[in-house]
Amino acid sequence: MDSIGSKSTVRLPPSANIKIGLLIASVLVVIGTLLYSHRLVDELKEREQRIAKFFGDALRYAQNTEDFDAALYLMIVEYARNSGVPMIVTDGDNNPSYTIATYKKFNINVPFDTTLAPEEQMAFLKKEMLRMDKTYKAIQVTYTDPLTRKESVTNYIHYGDSIILSKIEELPLIQLLLGAVVVVIGYLSFAYLKRSEQSNIWVGMSKETAHQLGTPLSSLLGWAEMLRLNAGDTKEVHTIATEIEKDIERLNRIAIRFSKIGAKPDLKEQNIVTIISGVMGYLEDRMPRLGNNVALSLEASQDEIIIPINRELFEWVMENLIKNATEAIETQTGSIQVMINHNEKTNSTTIDVTDTGKGLEGRQKKDVFRPGYSTKTRGWGLGLSLAKRIIEEYHHGKLFVKESTPGKGTTFRIKLGNG
Repeated sequence: MDSIGSKSTVRLPPSANIKIGLLIASVLVVIGTLLYSHRLVDELKEREQRIAKFFGDALRYAQNTEDFDAALYLMIVEYARNSGVPMIVTDGDNNPSYTIATYKKFNINVPFDTTLAPEEQMAFLKKEMLRMDKTYKAIQVTYTDPLTRKESVTNYIHYGDSIILSKIEELPLIQLLLGAVVVVIGYLSFAYLKRSEQSNIWVGMSKETAHQLGTPLSSLLGWAEMLRLNAGDTKEVHTIATEIEKDIERLNRIAIRFSKIGAKPDLKEQNIVTIISGVMGYLEDRMPRLGNNVALSLEASQDEIIIPINRELFEWVMENLIKNATEAIETQTGSIQVMINHNEKTNSTTIDVTDTGKGLEGRQKKDVFRPGYSTKTRGWGLGLSLAKRIIEEYHHGKLFVKESTPGKGTTFRIKLGNG
């Protein structure tokens, strides 16, 4: 079906384009969130490094100033504690303080179990120091002798990432997992919709086939009955035989139409008025609902309007429009009017098919062209979707709902040419 009107160049099907687009969009979203998370982590790391250095400067200030402001120092210590940055302060020999009297002062934001034995406490703190030093270099706190001006290291500050920062660093992995879940769900949802659409297309094709074959087959059954009733009337038999030939030719054309699916039919210069008139005449004689109930009429701006079309496929379009217009008329009487107008200046042609049927609601104006859409058990399953493809992809025109009013009727418009 999708190859009607296709060109010789290789093109990906719409489903493949959507899948590729979904994949690209998902990758871009993941890359964007990863870059943003990485930037945020870097900014938080810089902040926590400044806090650790700030605490080191405060400790250096306290050791090198005789009359330092103790309240200010304690406020800085409290600020460091509230920042959540884990810090272990060691002495000049890099030994941590672990006694109950000093651990709160020199071990900030580090989980510390005071019930452990001293050697276990020391082992725990040294293990934490080694882990921190893998990420950040320890900060030296120095003391300057006021007499000799000699500088010596009095403390080391080992620090690491806060719990919040550690969780944020895990965020990209969580985002990747969530992104993968979203992609999988999106892909499965799209696959389900695609299968549903394909199912609708097959159902629609079955309906369309029955729709196409129904008219000539019903007509042939009627002619067969008439032959039995008029077997002795040579003139009547000849008339019936002529009509049977028309129906057989009709079946042949239906076969040709379906054979053109997947091929590239030729466009030929033909009189569109004659073609449409022939379609209407054939349907008027054979469709049960087109007798006294529904009146068909044709108006054209010229007797001859020659444009390049494929006759078999264009007849298919007109039959679908007229049949659907007929089925839309639910009253005892109604009318279907076909108006053809050719504009010499723009070399364009418009064909309006107007019925006095039930009309369409707002959203239905687009849904009627969707494969498988139908307002009843038969009818708009595939016909209008196929008609739209034939006009727009092959004849390079347009087929759309020009106007529709619920309860009053609908006008479908075909535009061909440059207009």
